[in-house]
Amino acid sequence: MPSTERALRLPADRGAWRADPAGDTTYDLVEVAAVTESLGRIEDALADLSGRLEPGGTMLLDFDNQQSARALRLVVEGRSNSFEPLGSSDDPSQVLSLKRVLAGAVAVGLTVVDVLAVPEGSTDFRDGFCASLFGQGLLPIDWLDGPPAARYWVVCRKLPQLAGTVVLAGGDAAARQRTTECLAAYLPEDWEIVAGEGVLEGAQWNRGIAQARGELVWLLRGGSTPSQELFAALSVRAGIGSVAPSADETRCNPGDVAGLMLPRVDLLGVGPISENYSNTQVALEDYSMRLDAKLPEVELVPHALENPPIPVENPTRFAVETEALFARWSQLAGARGGAATAEDAAPRPAQEFECPWAGRTPKVSLCMITRNEERFLGECLRLAKDAVDEIVIVDTGSTDRTIEIAESFGARVLHRPWDDDFSAPRTAGIRAATGDWILILDADEFIAEGGCARIRELVEDVRVSGYHLHFVNVYGKGRTMGVMMVRLFRNLPGVEYQNIIHEQVTPSLQRAGAERGLRLGSANVVIDHHGYSDEVMDQRGKNERNERLFKKQLELHPDDIYTHYKYGDFLRRLPGRGQEARAELERCLQMIIDGPPSLPRGLPFAGEVAALCALEAARIGDNARARAVLDIALRRFLPTPNLHYLSASLALAEGRAADAITHFRRCLAYRGQVLVVPIQEGITSYVSLTGIAQAWLQRGDVERARRLLTQAIAIEPSYEVAHLVLSRLWLQQGDLRRSLQVMTSFLAAHPDSPGACQQTTLILQRLGHKAEAKRMGQHAVRLLEARALDHEAAAMNEVLAAI
Repeated sequence: MPSTERALRLPADRGAWRADPAGDTTYDLVEVAAVTESLGRIEDALADLSGRLEPGGTMLLDFDNQQSARALRLVVEGRSNSFEPLGSSDDPSQVLSLKRVLAGAVAVGLTVVDVLAVPEGSTDFRDGFCASLFGQGLLPIDWLDGPPAARYWVVCRKLPQLAGTVVLAGGDAAARQRTTECLAAYLPEDWEIVAGEGVLEGAQWNRGIAQARGELVWLLRGGSTPSQELFAALSVRAGIGSVAPSADETRCNPGDVAGLMLPRVDLLGVGPISENYSNTQVALEDYSMRLDAKLPEVELVPHALENPPIPVENPTRFAVETEALFARWSQLAGARGGAATAEDAAPRPAQEFECPWAGRTPKVSLCMITRNEERFLGECLRLAKDAVDEIVIVDTGSTDRTIEIAESFGARVLHRPWDDDFSAPRTAGIRAATGDWILILDADEFIAEGGCARIRELVEDVRVSGYHLHFVNVYGKGRTMGVMMVRLFRNLPGVEYQNIIHEQVTPSLQRAGAERGLRLGSANVVIDHHGYSDEVMDQRGKNERNERLFKKQLELHPDDIYTHYKYGDFLRRLPGRGQEARAELERCLQMIIDGPPSLPRGLPFAGEVAALCALEAARIGDNARARAVLDIALRRFLPTPNLHYLSASLALAEGRAADAITHFRRCLAYRGQVLVVPIQEGITSYVSLTGIAQAWLQRGDVERARRLLTQAIAIEPSYEVAHLVLSRLWLQQGDLRRSLQVMTSFLAAHPDSPGACQQTTLILQRLGHKAEAKRMGQHAVRLLEARALDHEAAAMNEVLAAI
């Protein structure tokens, strides 16, 4: 018989815990005095223990901090100080990151009430230690004020969680009342308002965040009157990460937290606002920098918010505190806004580098290869002309107006017969160029607004060998996140392209740059690529040519891992070539694994190879192989959003909801980032929100799932999966009319969606509208047959036969 007891204390009571694997006994209190190895993986332990906790019950967790001075000593020296505690004689403690524990608690439905840092105490680390770490390419934010916490105490409760909390700070009683009345006019029922208490604003924010019960937190200053439109815009996107109001593409009140909306768990992970300052302006500037350094970049929404000014409570101390703030953060000069690299941390002075263009503006040569490019070439050159001083075009046999258009822009045109090799004409163009820098574009690639001026700025840096530029695929009315590619680089001796197909300049550029002490950088110069629209791809049906080039490349270089990767990716896109694609990708993966131990992390595309292998295995139902590949990749390769997305999807299919939420959340952490490998569209946003909603449905939290689905649909109204899941949610609740309403609103904009038509057929059948169900079902069958989805079409015909 199930029973309830007062407390479970671990690890002391681990015998009783192990003796009850089914969790028949529940508890009002679970106290984990030390997260030890006997508990196993922390995520699994939290899932098990939360299941044993009574509604309203409390869980206390005490664990060693992975970033503590003791942990650092263990990493660097491989030993502990003789006087430091060892944890246990038979059950050693685990060393964990706060972020991981918080994510695990949230994933199993616990509300984190408070996080208490246990100080390290005295250590023998000297002043300037933080700066020295940064000088080695690390970003030790938690070491700014000395060694981080030795351990953390995390207090959780099993409570229903609200959608969000507005935390009010600052302003007098009348000002707070104005803000409260403004919010009351539109704030949903599942949001609360908490007014923080304390002398200064920093303390008020801290107390309010600790009291909050919402999944999201909106920080507002008393006296502000935010609009309903601003609330709607922020709340839709805050589930992904921090969002803030903006005016004219500039954040309102930079250096201030008022107006910011973000997940509460992120605030808990960053820690409290410092209460050591007597002026709120200084404290909030400090906290803003900490948020920028520890969280992904804040997303701006185009709605203004006028905040009341931040008071200067202690004018006599303001200058002193500002100087102290500057001194603290100057240890990490250049670190704000992201991870550091060794080059970013301690760049060599520019005067140490030879400057080939001393006394003049560096010259930029645009190098292109063309063949029958009259459709795009004129626009490409028009948009690029202000960035370059010379245009060199290698034409491989145009029969249209390509050459005429090129010469009208003053281009020097070289004629070279096509010989089944993309690298040869690329390199020929570089050899003919006279510029200090080379810009590589294809005719269907257009420099976006502001890009030309930025290129002119970038080429002034003598310390850089080249730059990754941001390429975005444009199709119809849509745009992808795109990828980063090296297309702007110094015209150095020995720089050339390699590979017959999917030609690469990076290997030779890195060799030439390394000889001169130059580094490869990244720049936010956007290039719009228009060649992936369906119309253009139909016009350029070149699959036979590309396969011929791949085979030629592999004959010349049978052990080239990059070519095997690209060939496998090419094959998987061709109808009927799935088995060959799987074999090619598996061969490529094995080459990476069999290489030197450092190889997997040295190849930026290794994670994508593993992701494609896992995806193809899952497509044929081999989930065991997919999971094995993902486990290898997540342990040994540089992780990518695609790896986490596939891990989340597999966990969801296997009913491992907490693991699914963890990996989907990892996808969201890549928001706004552009990598050298493509990211599947939407997985850093609405796709992963939908996945998290499905995981919460598995755990039975219908309301939380509904909120997330509503957010996903608001972000991307054309995402069919979110509509289907929301419709099924209402079906499970027995609300057929709401379920049908979700589908009909989607079909009004997307009438040829087979999945929506299938679901609508089933709903109409259950409502007793047989004639309408048959018509919709027949339409679904036609759509499925047109997409060669014969199995699904047959299943739909069986449904129609039963109506």
